[in-house]
Amino acid sequence: MDKTNNTKRGFWKPLILILVVFGPAILLILISMGRCRHNFQELPVFAEMPKYEFVGADGQLITNETQEGKVTLFTTLQTTCPQQCAIDIFKFNLQIYQDYRKNQKGLGHVKIISIVTDEKGNPVDNLDELLFTMNDMIEGYDSSIWNLATGDPKQIYDIENNGINLYSTTSDSAFAKKSFLETMLIVDKENQLRLVRRGNQEGLIRDFKQHVALLEKQYDKAEKEQD
Repeated sequence: MDKTNNTKRGFWKPLILILVVFGPAILLILISMGRCRHNFQELPVFAEMPKYEFVGADGQLITNETQEGKVTLFTTLQTTCPQQCAIDIFKFNLQIYQDYRKNQKGLGHVKIISIVTDEKGNPVDNLDELLFTMNDMIEGYDSSIWNLATGDPKQIYDIENNGINLYSTTSDSAFAKKSFLETMLIVDKENQLRLVRRGNQEGLIRDFKQHVALLEKQYDKAEKEQD
């Protein structure tokens, strides 16, 4: 009985840490879907993104500058088991990628960047095998929408808030005991971090997508105010 309780506590610990540090934005979804439409709430800015430089599957650099003006969704993927290791890629594909792929007219500025690592979270140099896997298992896979990238994930995950560092947070229940590997980021058009969510559960992936939609509403509102 004690062992079961310890396992449950170990499972929830990284999620609770992330929610405590980066979680207030979850309340904004409830507000945005409720009756208080005139009291429009914006996603909070947690941090300015640090400088980063990755190389995409097409050989092009991915930097703060190339992503300026785009909403960028960052995840990790592992070469050893891309399907269900750190991120539940099947649910991410169905709930997020397929919708964005079919709505490029309205969401063409939203880009997904998956930093490829080994099973321990270390960067890898060769993307060929994983790129083949993505083309094989993801319907209509398009690297211009969902790009794989090489580089050190620490560049984007070494973020601290309220004294907790996302990159160094560990848990026995997390993949490779490194919580950042299970974590998805929303970065806005100004290279600011707007949301942190784990990506290994359907409900959290759905919540992540809803927050992207809320950020889009924020931009739409700003554009209307300028007209």
